Amino acid sequence: MQPRQIELRIKRIKRDLMKLGPMRPGALSMQYAACQKPGCACVDPVKPKKHGPFYQLSYSHLGKSTTRFVRPNYAGQIKKELAAYKRFRELTQEWVTQELALSQLRLDLARRKDDEK
Repeated sequence: MQPRQIELRIKRIKRDLMKLGPMRPGALSMQYAACQKPGCACVDPVKPKKHGPFYQLSYSHLGKSTTRFVRPNYAGQIKKELAAYKRFRELTQEWVTQELALSQLRLDLARRKDDEK
């Protein structure tokens, strides 16, 4: 790939990054729980019927793990934010990959110029 092509790809990555909306790291899962109250269907030894589903958001930030319960009506928005963060990670990884390739091409060109002298 030529330096100009890489520079154009980097420009597109930056443009795509600017289009990203709200984001958050983590994973959203559905959880079921047993309240353990005597007589409740969730503790039936034969066919327990657990309470739920509950949405649970888990993430790590600045070395700290966090888990939060999310109300069902907010799950859609959380899913969008998680997808935006995933896209952010993909784009920044691609940006670094392209920058490394561009840097190597520049070094190779400089080396060739030095060899011609």
